[in-house]
Amino acid sequence: MPETQSVKKSMLSRPGFLMLVVGLMILSILPILSQLLLGSLIDRRISLLVNLCLIMGTGMLFFTGIVTVFCSLCALVFKSNRRNALRMFLVSLCVVVFIFCGMKGRVEIRTKQFEDLADRSRPLISAISRFEKDHGLPPSKLDVLVPEYIKEVPHTGMGAYPDYEYKVSTLEPGPDHLEASWELSVPCSVGFANWDTFYYLPTEKYPNYNYGGYIEPIKNWAYVHE
Repeated sequence: MPETQSVKKSMLSRPGFLMLVVGLMILSILPILSQLLLGSLIDRRISLLVNLCLIMGTGMLFFTGIVTVFCSLCALVFKSNRRNALRMFLVSLCVVVFIFCGMKGRVEIRTKQFEDLADRSRPLISAISRFEKDHGLPPSKLDVLVPEYIKEVPHTGMGAYPDYEYKVSTLEPGPDHLEASWELSVPCSVGFANWDTFYYLPTEKYPNYNYGGYIEPIKNWAYVHE
């Protein structure tokens, strides 16, 4: 008679376990890497393309992981498949948890990047305010500030969103306008994924909703999640 196996095989071999650990670490880093690319000085088109691919890829993996968690839980009911179902449940649960942690880290990094952008924008805002005080009206465009009020019109310092947009308000005071005479903004669109905007009003007062999205205050600016 064949010898009975006294020790059950582990659910994952050592190479399989190491591959899983490495894979989970990569999954947690991908969302963070996508945000770091947006804040770097890499060419706008390249950073947006890579970021979009990373966001879509991790999003699909996250959704697939959630579906697999529920499917494997249902499969645990059947004794014949219980071992494989348990293995699939644990692996997919780890995938979901690690991607979620990476997404949370991405949000923290994004907030810090836009806080830094708000700080870098202070000289430009100061120049616009001084011009308005001296002339009674805000400048018609940012180039008017050069060279008397500012040496040159700065860039944002973020590769994916390099340029400021500026406009003088012609609207009557209202709930969306809040009596601001001008507006400085940075479009934060990621292709067709969203049309977010980071903007500043000299009143530093913002509505709860604007530009078709809800407002997240970041320092004395507002980030619109479209």
